[in-house]
Amino acid sequence: MFANFPGANGEAHGSICPDRIADPNHSHFAALQPNGLLDAVGDCHYTEEQIPNYWKVARAFTLCDDFYTGVRGPSAPNYFMLTSAQSPIIDSPASEDCPPVCSDAIAMPDRLIEKGLTWTDYGGIFKSYPHLADRPEIITPITQQSRIIDDALAGTLSNVSWLISYFDYSGHPPASLCIAENWMARVLNAIMHGPQWESTAVFLTWDDWGGFYDHVEPPVLETWSDGTPFRHGQRVPCTVVSPYAKAGYVSHQQNSFLSLLKFVETIFDLEPLNERDAQAGDMLDCFDFNQAPHPPIDLVERDCA
Repeated sequence: MFANFPGANGEAHGSICPDRIADPNHSHFAALQPNGLLDAVGDCHYTEEQIPNYWKVARAFTLCDDFYTGVRGPSAPNYFMLTSAQSPIIDSPASEDCPPVCSDAIAMPDRLIEKGLTWTDYGGIFKSYPHLADRPEIITPITQQSRIIDDALAGTLSNVSWLISYFDYSGHPPASLCIAENWMARVLNAIMHGPQWESTAVFLTWDDWGGFYDHVEPPVLETWSDGTPFRHGQRVPCTVVSPYAKAGYVSHQQNSFLSLLKFVETIFDLEPLNERDAQAGDMLDCFDFNQAPHPPIDLVERDCA
């Protein structure tokens, strides 16, 4: 997505991706292949002309080019790592619902609840934690997640929120990346022009690498029970959007999904969930809290026909 972005460690390898593309294999097995590429369909890249609003956000705020997923594999295990710094699985099962895929781990909302802080899950990512599954902070069904726009405009966003875009708006192949970009634009426009903008930080990232080519090999910090790499997973884009994000900055610091947990823990003085997030980077190199607050930008939705 940012192969040719100025100052970023990208490589415009292969062909130019179409807006809708067949879904490359992005299983744990695929993640172990050279360059994370098992299917030739994933050997492609996007240009700025195809995704201008993603690039506009990255140019205006901060883009991280050494940012890794939590697990060398697909979405389901990465959701667990993103929310509790651990995962009971390394591949996506036939069904990702709970049951059968559940976790009894302490997750970030538990730390927020302990501190009396508010949180909202727009889409149901925490339904996989039985002790949290019935909490009113979880907005379901996932098609109701546009409530984040209403909350942003009303100034009622929680201390911490999660938005896991439902499939049609996610850009996940074979869905349209243009439609996904327009959804991002609607959400960010609401946040940037809402009354809480001056105290907000948004981390825009993807739950796995999708089976697309990358010239950077992820560092191996842990192995799975079979000896294959567990974490980190492959790189994904991460854009930091905030009045205090460094404008036009490319962060080359090694960070990961665990760093998003560490950032929340640092800002709100929370205990780490385990040794993984305790030792993670904190994303603070992306911010300058002494700078004049960055004004909102306007993102114009595109015609995806």
